[in-house]
Amino acid sequence: MLYSQFVWRAISLVMAVSVLAPACGRQPGPVPPPPQQSLALGPDPALLGSFVRMDDPAAVDYIVADIGREPGFQRWAFRHPELKFRVKDAAGLKFTMEIAIPEVTFRYTGPVTISAAVNGKGIGAMRCGHAGDYRFERPVPAGAVDPDRTVVVTLDAEPRWTSPSDGAQLSFLLRSAGFTQ
Repeated sequence: MLYSQFVWRAISLVMAVSVLAPACGRQPGPVPPPPQQSLALGPDPALLGSFVRMDDPAAVDYIVADIGREPGFQRWAFRHPELKFRVKDAAGLKFTMEIAIPEVTFRYTGPVTISAAVNGKGIGAMRCGHAGDYRFERPVPAGAVDPDRTVVVTLDAEPRWTSPSDGAQLSFLLRSAGFTQ
């Protein structure tokens, strides 16, 4: 009988400890999540617009090929400059760009003719008869651009200045480009 009393006391003690043990420790109360805040980082950098200035921090996102990547209000266009854009509405579009023909290259090339194509369709050319600033603006043919799809603009300049030391070819200085309505 002594043995059975001992077993019952031991079982009772274990049960009491297991029932009372959680009450001895501190349990954390409910903790609400921290307040949520928007970071407001601005528009998604992967989203292209219809127009870009070369001093825009996102200008490199618009450059496909042959345009200098150094930041500044103007960038060198090299052999076959290429840009990409995205437009919301394709009705009544004009392609516009602001460029400069520097005196340093014009002395060697003379007059420069710059032509533009939108998605492979030529939209016109401009003759630059002196060193200085120029604005190119041409209507985009209907059906050449689809809304909300990437639009590729290619530019060509003839003649280009060619470096005698390394063969690099400079066309013009690009300041801004894109589509307006």
